[in-house]
Amino acid sequence: MSFAKIIFELRGASLAQYAALAQRMPARFRQEVGRGLGAGGNKARTAVRRALKDQMGVKRYGTIVAATRGYLDAAAMEYVIEAKGAGLPIKEFPVRVTRKGVGAKPWGVTHKFKRSFANNGRLLARRGPSRFPIRALRGPSPALELVKDNTLATFESAVSGVWEPLILARLEKLLG
Repeated sequence: MSFAKIIFELRGASLAQYAALAQRMPARFRQEVGRGLGAGGNKARTAVRRALKDQMGVKRYGTIVAATRGYLDAAAMEYVIEAKGAGLPIKEFPVRVTRKGVGAKPWGVTHKFKRSFANNGRLLARRGPSRFPIRALRGPSPALELVKDNTLATFESAVSGVWEPLILARLEKLLG
């Protein structure tokens, strides 16, 4: 299973100010950082899911939601976004069935599957030149695509654009 992780570290000119706060109120400090990390993580998760949908070329956003999850690990102070599973069924992508076989658009590019056919609504392909065995047609895996290209860039931009402002705002509020 592939996943992406972020660990937030305090940096910058006001680090000493926050370090003093962490020593004065360690439980409250961790609680507020955790809340900011969770709120920022939920926003980043949505942006990553949207980027993953566009990158893979899936028809429905719900398919990506079912294959991914994001959660806050409060003990480790990190927010994890992970995707699971093998390739998605080819029906989740724009598909066209012709007499010559099945064509689909994973990654937004048309691919023609060799030895493919439709049978009672199922999209299948022969493994070799003989009639059997057959296999189900599958597209790209969300677990592999999560750590590539635009999805990874979206995740990295969320670190400075989403997480840092939310966490720092919570710490400023705590300072009074």
